[in-house]
Amino acid sequence: MIAVKNAAYLWRPLRRTAKSMIPLALAVSIWAPAALAQETDRVVVALTPPGGETNRFWAATSTWHALGQSLEGLVAHDPVTGEYNGDGLATSWEHNDDFTEWTFNLREGVQFHYGHGEFTAEDVVHSYELHTADASVIPAADQLRGAEVEILDPYTVRFTYEQPRTNFLYLHGGHSIMMIYSKAQFDQEGLEGYDERFAGTGPYQFVSREPGGVLYERVEDHYSGIVPDFRELELRFVSEPSTKLAMLLADEAHIADISRELMPDALDAGMGTVESTLPSIQTDLVFNGLYCESHDDRCREELPWYNVKIREAINRALNRDEMLEVLFPSGGYSLHARYTMVEGNEGYDPTLEERFEAEYGYDPERVKQLLEEADYPDSFEDPTIPIILTPMAGMPEVALQQEMVYQYLTAVGLQAEIVELDYARVRAMGRERELYMINPGRNAPPRPTEVAFRAFYTNPGGGLQGWEDDWTAAKIETLINTIDPVARDEIAREIQNYLFEQYVDIPLFDGFTQIAINPDYVGGWQFPGVTSAGYSHWHLIEAAR
Repeated sequence: MIAVKNAAYLWRPLRRTAKSMIPLALAVSIWAPAALAQETDRVVVALTPPGGETNRFWAATSTWHALGQSLEGLVAHDPVTGEYNGDGLATSWEHNDDFTEWTFNLREGVQFHYGHGEFTAEDVVHSYELHTADASVIPAADQLRGAEVEILDPYTVRFTYEQPRTNFLYLHGGHSIMMIYSKAQFDQEGLEGYDERFAGTGPYQFVSREPGGVLYERVEDHYSGIVPDFRELELRFVSEPSTKLAMLLADEAHIADISRELMPDALDAGMGTVESTLPSIQTDLVFNGLYCESHDDRCREELPWYNVKIREAINRALNRDEMLEVLFPSGGYSLHARYTMVEGNEGYDPTLEERFEAEYGYDPERVKQLLEEADYPDSFEDPTIPIILTPMAGMPEVALQQEMVYQYLTAVGLQAEIVELDYARVRAMGRERELYMINPGRNAPPRPTEVAFRAFYTNPGGGLQGWEDDWTAAKIETLINTIDPVARDEIAREIQNYLFEQYVDIPLFDGFTQIAINPDYVGGWQFPGVTSAGYSHWHLIEAAR
């Protein structure tokens, strides 16, 4: 009998009620000691903590939702359609025929905050050097490295690579891995100046940072003409979803990224929700540590999940329909068949969706057969399946998800254990190629296929890559160097089929970013879902009328 068969009965005790959490919420306020009921000139947002509390975007992971209020990349997005547009720091761009050369035309007259002068091509070169240095820990920074960056004039900059960069705009858009910092500020104050009070170019400017939070204020006379409704924007970083819900109900926060499991409680209490206009995330579990190209001494063949039968067994042990119901009772999520496969992207193969139930579907009896065929646990020196529990921005459901996975695996005889790690440590272990565990993953926003393949299935990837072998590496290299769209689609589809048949991931869900709001203070928020955390266009948070 599966341990979570009666989801409503077994999982409800994990949900602490909002009322029981209010005293805890009152204890975590980091600035104003009183509730914020009258402070409608300041909007307070309770969010999952970033990968590191730093003003250096390149020095930590998952900081988009903590720094993107003030820092901008080169390429902007339409807030509804998510399409790239020229409303940001670059007004237009072009590439040569083989995608090895990208030229950006920069907006003139943009001023950095706090009097640090006009934005020019020199700031682009300076920011490129910061974000591609050896000290940079940004996922997929390797896809940005290797360029010759040339200043053609103060408002034109060119990137030239030896290999094609067909998806180069993605690296500078909402999922930007290069935010623009002021070279003038750096020359005058050094990195310490950024730590104290960095100068960005966005509609909000940085004011101060305290442990667990950041304060921003509205920029008057911004180059875009945008005037945010709220004069101040305060971020508070809180891991526990029920604590964030209690903060929302106690008027200590006006917006909170609570888990979908708790969303009905928020709605019952009179709160509302806003949602991204586009699907913003794919989730999975990563069979990490399979660094198994033939030249790599990091490969550990003794790992249980090195065996494809164990990988299939773990996939078939999960009742994804039940997980979907428990984790996302307010909707907005659906199952997907292949992590990194997105309809409309290169390599999309609908036949994999048709095959999914037969090859990945919940089947405890087949799991037991597979374990017997693999002689699990007897033939494994260490049969433990370590499952990482870590907070992740844009995924407030991850704690409950990992608890459910643990119960599913142990119910069929897999020797699973929960390992609690902070997200910065998970990333560090991934970069050091020592992450021999199963970790929650996200493709957020859903990446172009080549970008996703390079991030998750190559070395160096993004720090959380779990599968590497000679065949995959060679095929991805071929894809990178191919520019014909028909040929690229065929190569990408071949890779997707191979990865599907090797059970290299544990695919889970597609979804929209949803966040809870107090409608007495917040009237709406338009964002497309094009950043890693899902949230963007912070200047479009509307005050209730």
